[in-house]
Amino acid sequence: MPRPRHNTRRLAAGCAALAFAATTASAPGTAAAEPAAADAWSTSCDAEAAGYRPVRALDLPTAANWQETTPPYTFDDTAALAGGLDRVGYCLELTTEAGTSWVWTAMEALSADPDDLGLPTRMEQSRHQFVDDLTVASNVPGVPRVDGGSGWVEMWPNQYDATGSRQIPGASDTARDADDAVLWANGYGSFQVHAFADAGDARGPRTADAPTATPVLAVNAFTTPGPQTMDIGIGASPGANPDWTSARNAGDYTARRLTFYARPSLVRVDTAPISRQVVPRPGRTATRVSVPVRGTATDPAVTAVELRSTRDGRRTVQRAAVSRTRPRFSFTVSLPVALTSTDLELVAVTAGGARHRVGHAVDVVAGDVVVVQGQSNAQAGQQPNSTSSEADRSRWVRTFGTSNNNNPRLAGAIGGWTYAMGDNIQRVAAVGQWAVRMGQLMSARLRIPIAIVNGARGGQPISYFARNDSVPTDGETSYGMLLRRLTRAGLTGPDAIDAMLWYQGEADRDNAEAHVAGFTELVADWRQDYGAKLPVYVHQVRSSPCDQATPVALREAQRRLPDTIDNLRVLSTTGLNGHDGCHFDYIDGYRTFGEHNAAMLLDDLYRPGAPKVAPPNPRAAHRVDGVPNQLVVALRSPAGPLTVEEGAAADFRVPGTVVESVRWQRGRGLVLTLDRPAPADATVAYLAHRRAGPRVINALGMGLLAFQVPVE
Repeated sequence: MPRPRHNTRRLAAGCAALAFAATTASAPGTAAAEPAAADAWSTSCDAEAAGYRPVRALDLPTAANWQETTPPYTFDDTAALAGGLDRVGYCLELTTEAGTSWVWTAMEALSADPDDLGLPTRMEQSRHQFVDDLTVASNVPGVPRVDGGSGWVEMWPNQYDATGSRQIPGASDTARDADDAVLWANGYGSFQVHAFADAGDARGPRTADAPTATPVLAVNAFTTPGPQTMDIGIGASPGANPDWTSARNAGDYTARRLTFYARPSLVRVDTAPISRQVVPRPGRTATRVSVPVRGTATDPAVTAVELRSTRDGRRTVQRAAVSRTRPRFSFTVSLPVALTSTDLELVAVTAGGARHRVGHAVDVVAGDVVVVQGQSNAQAGQQPNSTSSEADRSRWVRTFGTSNNNNPRLAGAIGGWTYAMGDNIQRVAAVGQWAVRMGQLMSARLRIPIAIVNGARGGQPISYFARNDSVPTDGETSYGMLLRRLTRAGLTGPDAIDAMLWYQGEADRDNAEAHVAGFTELVADWRQDYGAKLPVYVHQVRSSPCDQATPVALREAQRRLPDTIDNLRVLSTTGLNGHDGCHFDYIDGYRTFGEHNAAMLLDDLYRPGAPKVAPPNPRAAHRVDGVPNQLVVALRSPAGPLTVEEGAAADFRVPGTVVESVRWQRGRGLVLTLDRPAPADATVAYLAHRRAGPRVINALGMGLLAFQVPVE
């Protein structure tokens, strides 16, 4: 559970209020001459920082490149946090001849490692997520006072662009502001805190009436080669980029000091949900999920621990007495599997009855989990000149961490639950356009939250997704990155994942043998790590390689995968007209595909009995007695009725003949009329086509699976 603030003025312990002595910043790359002691340190934020202790301080130069190195902190007292920390605070002070401007912001601890409390000069220290129970105070006009609100942090050593995570209402996709996208390359640096305008918490995708978030603290460009003059600011910048990116204004100040604070923990929380988490329910049938909250009182002054649960305006309180000899506490929270959320507060009670909030989790829900893996059509980002999927987002469809798999160090560092978005790829919150639509429909139909985690990466062959069998959690592999991410999200273990959706094969360039061998092994590994009964859904690629409709060997092999792998279903893409030769538009493309996915999963996983939803799929082909120039392609159940659009015959192949017409006949299947009798060893194939064109579809608009079968 993140551990946001209580009223720090109630704490008995505090930092000594000593006079602030401005120091002149050292030259780039040089260390302070004489390290100061933490207990002899004060700042303009002392009144706000009661109960915290200064841990690190940094006199910022005008320019620096601290990439992959520890900055020259004026003092470093992180060793004093061996007992843990539950909150962190940042004090930025900027001095000119007119005086000192300052801002204080404090929040839940973003990492249990005290060494992460500082500028993120290494990618493993990156953070890009919501924070809750946020405090903001400043003497700068326009910076709002916040006490117990929500915020958004962007902290990394990397480069970044303006296309963000779609978590912040009103954020720009062209200007750097409260919602940017961290890129895989190191070499700029962002240390930013943003607060939501209404001081409340953030729940759900951005809408026109949702509260936006604005910058309150920014230190940028601390890992730039050169180095480059830093960008530093309090509040929003009046320039082109509200988060001060490219301001290069550090020289405007005679002193620039950033001090890092921590509040020593009163309790250590071992197990608890975190904000916006989707807790998986077992078996897709449970209507409630029991969630443990456990830990240990670490301060002898703590006499009791309380867990306060709030749902639909009603609060319940559980209380556990603790002591020096019996410091452990344990609670259980029952979460309904429904479209309702629970807020949790963990409160430590000290001698005399003082209460201190030491843990906080907002908008916690229970529901089902879907994982998406594969290459670019699994990423399913918005294509050029295509429609956005923003209108199909839902508060109840969520994800964890980042889909940025270009950089394993970054992928392993960034966590936090967010509200799933579909348009952008390799971003925090990205799950893909068709997955967003699928999740929205499933959540609305089932009336439960849905978690979707997308681990795809474009342009990769089947070998890229293989497991390192000696170290399955190898973070340098795609498999290990996904496994680690799901583990950090609490989405591993038997029955945690309800379905694995796979869209890959274009990069295998019609090499059916390699694709099937690699995928068969991959499914076995998934079922070893995620559950022996894991349902798997394969999306038959539209072409392999991209933009070539003729090769069919790999697609035929994908169609036959259910014959050799249990609990596996195949979906088609031939019914989607919004096709550009490789990828899909949203309208009549990814959006429709998401609807097909939702229909199939809802039918398979939540309705008992034989599946009723499936794409048209051939069972066999045979000649027609007495009509030598006709063939019948019999279909597997469920088979019809089918619509054969005019001109679709051009997508069928029988070598040595021309397919003149195709029609669907109830009880028989597809009847093909040829210009001559089929050869003795004939095969019949359906190749579909690139881009829009005539289709063979069922009542749901699912296209006929591409195939090649012998004529019996």
